[in-house]
Amino acid sequence: MKRNCFLQWLSILLFMILCTSFLHGQTNVLTWRNNNWRDGQNSTETTLTQAMVTSSSFGRICSTASGAIDGQIYTQPLVVTGGIPGFNHVVYIETMNDTIYAIDGDSANCAVINHLSLLQPQEEAVPCGDVGGKQCATFSPIIGILGTPVIDTSTNTMYLVTWTESTAGTCPTTKAPSCFVHHLHALNIANGAEKFNGPVTIPSVISGTTTFASFNHIQRPGLLLLPKIESNGDSAVYVAFSEMDGGGVVGQSVPNGWVFSFDAKDLSVAPVAWTTTPNGEGGGVWMSGAGLAAGIDKTGGNTFIYTSTGDGTFDVENGGLDYGDSFVKLTTGLTVAGFFTPYNQYCADIQDGDLGSGGIMLIPNGIGSTTVDFALANGKDGNIYVMDRANPGGYNGPNTNTCPTSGTNLNFETVPVGTKAFYSTGAFWNQTLYSVANNSPLRKYRISATCTPAPICTTASASSAINFGFGPVPVTSSNGDMTGTAVVWAIKGNGWPNQNKNLKPARAQLFAYDAEHVTPPSTLPELWDSQQCPTRDGAGNATKFTVPTVANGRVFMGTMDPTDATNTKGELDVYGANSTNCH
Repeated sequence: MKRNCFLQWLSILLFMILCTSFLHGQTNVLTWRNNNWRDGQNSTETTLTQAMVTSSSFGRICSTASGAIDGQIYTQPLVVTGGIPGFNHVVYIETMNDTIYAIDGDSANCAVINHLSLLQPQEEAVPCGDVGGKQCATFSPIIGILGTPVIDTSTNTMYLVTWTESTAGTCPTTKAPSCFVHHLHALNIANGAEKFNGPVTIPSVISGTTTFASFNHIQRPGLLLLPKIESNGDSAVYVAFSEMDGGGVVGQSVPNGWVFSFDAKDLSVAPVAWTTTPNGEGGGVWMSGAGLAAGIDKTGGNTFIYTSTGDGTFDVENGGLDYGDSFVKLTTGLTVAGFFTPYNQYCADIQDGDLGSGGIMLIPNGIGSTTVDFALANGKDGNIYVMDRANPGGYNGPNTNTCPTSGTNLNFETVPVGTKAFYSTGAFWNQTLYSVANNSPLRKYRISATCTPAPICTTASASSAINFGFGPVPVTSSNGDMTGTAVVWAIKGNGWPNQNKNLKPARAQLFAYDAEHVTPPSTLPELWDSQQCPTRDGAGNATKFTVPTVANGRVFMGTMDPTDATNTKGELDVYGANSTNCH
């Protein structure tokens, strides 16, 4: 498709966005899981009530046409609302082929309004066989746009990161590290043009004894946008990285985790960078695709960024700067302002038990305590770690590389869920946490200062009747705290692709649960799922860590085209009011 056609359409979108303030009850979804707290909550949903989400009145409205989406979708669909009749809601999806699509979110046939490839001449999305010591064991067959973008409606800008490999010169044969590049783009959603001196290459920054290299890093976490950074008062976009599967070549050190801060109004300004393990290895920031979280640590306080890291070197107890397997609190200028590391970090590292397998969720201020603001982190050890955001707890383990059989952590609270690992982030609604570990039920926990210990009651008050698969990420929708409107949504998938487990693609299954009520014996009531009427509601094939987007009476989720035998094409499935009989 010609770029000028895309520009003409997006000029219409500008007017739509400018009209947003005149609409009532319309919801934008502009970042991973709705907000920078990453709590997965949409509290402005007035249509999708518990009474409405049943097989007789709710179902699949449409899916994009077979072959219409050129790559797998790992990003969360984002929604921009407007005021043009028949074209009120635009859904953005991005693919592993480095393409962005705009879908008419109100249409009955999931019409593709337009699309734009971000590949430049003599570039291609990165073939998995060209990178990673395990040859992309958890992605296949290419990697392009992996982390969920962020949209700034005050400037009508979408920020996203592509990963490309050069097809010029000797690159097709040598696959040299210099052939691989991550680009940060700032797209004007009104006309499709690059803005603010973008795109820019993520630079080869040196920190301590380590250097960032695009060749062995993936940009998995959702991007974060904050209105100001401490150094100059401008807005900033934050981009985080983890090592590629397998950490590169056997015998070499595992690449480090990184966070970059770019001036959102001028991407050409040299970014501020922080690496998790400047004098060690590992510590990737991946969090199953969760976005970096941000919020204040007390009422009226400064804004901080919160992340967690995967396996890697930890030596802070000996005066070092390496934060493997840790929850880390960063200033907006990317300096460490606090951290928490479990006492058995060394054991976790050598056993692949990284704390950073799940994302960070901030409990809204004032919930669970009137004096403490909380952050939650989920790890592969099956624990939900609760931290005081002002004082996360630090480290209370041995200062030698040993595996202690027992110890005491100094975080605020630890909720033991079981033996199953977390590859997800919890969701919040009305003093309640909804959490799901790998191959486990969706569980409901009460959040209250009266819990013992507080703030989370350690016994689940209800659980779903079924176990979810690999990496389900729940979200909630409601009309505020109004009774009868709260719904928990989650997608069941099989974790494909994963070469280590020889998995085959399987259909994604969307579930909706009553978030408020329980039935004996403490079962979370299911309202609907997409396999109750598979001929009408069946979705495409699942990709792991998929997040459903709930907005304006509809649910959007990215899947794979089930008719594509190569498993390379994507699909957007859209659900909403549908009273068609099931056949």
